[in-house]
Amino acid sequence: MKLLSFLISIVFVLPSNFYPALAEKVMPSTESHRDWGVFVPQNKKECFIASQAIKMEAFKNGEKLSSVNRGHGRLFIWKSSTNAGQFEGVYFAGFPLQIGSKPILTIDGKEQVVFLASPKPSNSEEKNYAWNQVFDDQLLIESLKKGNKAIMESISHRNTKIKDSFVLTGFTTSLERMKKLCN
Repeated sequence: MKLLSFLISIVFVLPSNFYPALAEKVMPSTESHRDWGVFVPQNKKECFIASQAIKMEAFKNGEKLSSVNRGHGRLFIWKSSTNAGQFEGVYFAGFPLQIGSKPILTIDGKEQVVFLASPKPSNSEEKNYAWNQVFDDQLLIESLKKGNKAIMESISHRNTKIKDSFVLTGFTTSLERMKKLCN
């Protein structure tokens, strides 16, 4: 994966009002850990780590599609701005998700964490995102730490089933690095 170009492009994927810290200049750390990058805003308050899908598949009526017009799927883990020591998961689909849908992240074919697409998106950009449920924050982090591979299954606004695969190599190191870099 071309991590450096991913690190640079990721800042432009997120709308500036997505998280307040993104209104400031976000700079990746000088290091990345395998498939994960660490991002630190100047205020060091709302840091995150992120990875881009290594495999993206689309299915319509049970048949695999050869191509789909969409951006790269990305998985983010944000340092919670409301709960010290906690983290939040965010999935960027690269396309509008079905409103109110429940993308499912499966780690190593065992552990599943349900994400929620907005039931009432306030703008077109918000339609591309889903967030894990607050009571699954700890399960999400612990499962990603132990895992090797995660697959996010979601449904597009056009009823296309999407499977994005993420490698978890470097996740724990990136998470620990983010903890050290951010307040």
